[in-house]
Amino acid sequence: MTDEQSRPDHDQDTTLTTAADAPTPVSTTAVVLPVDPVRPQGRTRWYLALGVVALVVAGTVVAALALTGSSPAATVTGYVPANSVMYGEVRLDLPGDQRAEIGRFLSRFPGFADQAALDMKLDEVLDRLISDGTDGEQTFTRDIKPWFDGEMAFAVGPLPDAASIGDPTTAAASTRALVLLSVKDEALARTWFAGVMSKAGAAGVPESYQGTELSVFSEDSMPGATAAFALIGGKVAVAGDLASVKAAVDTGGSSGLVADADVVAAMAAMDGDHVGFMFVDLRSIVESALELGESMASTPPVNDAMLALVPDWSAFRLRVEGDGLVMDGVMPDVAGAPGPNTNRANALSGWAPASTIVLATGNEAGATFLDLIALMRQQPDLAEVFQTIDGAAGILGGMDAVLGWMGDSGIVISQGTSAPEGGIVSIPTDATKARQFLTTIRSFATLGGSQAGITVREEDYAGTTITIIDLGSLEDLAGLAGGFGGGQVPLDPSTVPLPSGNVEIAYAATDQVVVIGSGPGFVRSVLDAGAGTSLADDARFTGLVGRVGAEHTGLSFVDIAAIRTLVEGLLSESTPAERAEYEESVKPFLTPFDALIASAVAGGDLDAQHIVITVK
Repeated sequence: MTDEQSRPDHDQDTTLTTAADAPTPVSTTAVVLPVDPVRPQGRTRWYLALGVVALVVAGTVVAALALTGSSPAATVTGYVPANSVMYGEVRLDLPGDQRAEIGRFLSRFPGFADQAALDMKLDEVLDRLISDGTDGEQTFTRDIKPWFDGEMAFAVGPLPDAASIGDPTTAAASTRALVLLSVKDEALARTWFAGVMSKAGAAGVPESYQGTELSVFSEDSMPGATAAFALIGGKVAVAGDLASVKAAVDTGGSSGLVADADVVAAMAAMDGDHVGFMFVDLRSIVESALELGESMASTPPVNDAMLALVPDWSAFRLRVEGDGLVMDGVMPDVAGAPGPNTNRANALSGWAPASTIVLATGNEAGATFLDLIALMRQQPDLAEVFQTIDGAAGILGGMDAVLGWMGDSGIVISQGTSAPEGGIVSIPTDATKARQFLTTIRSFATLGGSQAGITVREEDYAGTTITIIDLGSLEDLAGLAGGFGGGQVPLDPSTVPLPSGNVEIAYAATDQVVVIGSGPGFVRSVLDAGAGTSLADDARFTGLVGRVGAEHTGLSFVDIAAIRTLVEGLLSESTPAERAEYEESVKPFLTPFDALIASAVAGGDLDAQHIVITVK
């Protein structure tokens, strides 16, 4: 099969498609690296060399999605060892619609409005970033762009086994990791890598393997740790431990990872082109970690019930759209895991004030907590912890009394009159049980808090009783904490400035909502939202929710623009020079960011998570 025959069209997501079936490895020339007369000393010379390479490549990634033109479907995946437990890639060649979408996205930031000059602007950004990271010795356009074909990836092999614990030599020999870069000009790539490694003082010893020449690096002071570098078939540069590099050569560009059923399922579950992808074999990693932990007496065992909650795998994807960054995750559904298994609109946004800047909710919160606690009780090493927890909960009527009444629940933070305020809001499944719990809390605050200066009062608000527990000033609380802890807490405001005013916790419970917040003002705002205009009535919010799933098991929202405005208010205490620097160099690049919305969605076989960060 030819390269062109094996490359799917870019309009499809082809990240895990090999570039060619190459049963016979192509012979390449060894990269024999000269020894620089002045070089770093010690056992990690080749680590430093690879670190320099990683710095340059990482700089390209952080600069973000910046190469121009298009390239064939990803070749690097075809060279990943099939037994890898973690694989991640960044598609800087911008497959499918990603180049156009990135152009639209960047046009919202200073200096990128002119799409005709986009290529030049991107190169300038990369040049500046890489030059700064290499003290002016490297630039993207001069040193990297001529040979780099826009694909980079990493792979991690099976974790070291328990026998390697405590033996650095064995651990080093059994560590498996690989970095892969796609190459469009083998000769230029060889020259660049040789120069970078020589500059770092790393001299490679040539070794032939399956028709491919490797450069092998080792240190007498670090036996077992042998690194290698190779250019395979003029297509991919690989660097890592020697065994992993040889395994990459063995793939012939047709890794079994591509056909792995879990990887195929992960890719099929996420539509559209992307610029980043990661797959993690969670089951293998957790089982290896537990095996290692069992060899250490200080590590408590994990029971089968808790282990069963771990999905077999998880995968994540990043794509760019003209008005935002889209991050999706997917993993197999775990039968019996705590939490709801059906999707519906979370009702809490109907009680969140329209000025909400942070919302984090979960459906059926009380039942989820109780199920999770029941599983954790099966963990033997947590028995003493639960004795303490049960003792405290018993005073309040037990765990069911504390949590069982909670339905859709979450944290709400809103813009108050003079400062942000927030608390816990819940739609009760049993309003009577909720009132009983809060009445118990009030009784303890009234009877047990008087000696500590804690007072309780009530106020009526539109027919609803709001209870306010006044905890006293922060100085009083600091002193109380010091007394309980047996230590000294500085109370002198000149030493540790503390905000003035008393700390209050307020709550109210109706048949429709329970709110426990930072003060009566927050409680009133929640009650008002339920009776009038709430976050759920905001067109911007509902539009965002529609992008991540109007029906879900949990939802989160962050008003990035509002938070930025609040933070900018703190700049009044900065110097004029600091404010000017912020206005000129920082704010223009923060202003486009608008909001974050995220959801968890239950599926039949696969569960998903969706995150969108929007710009305006």
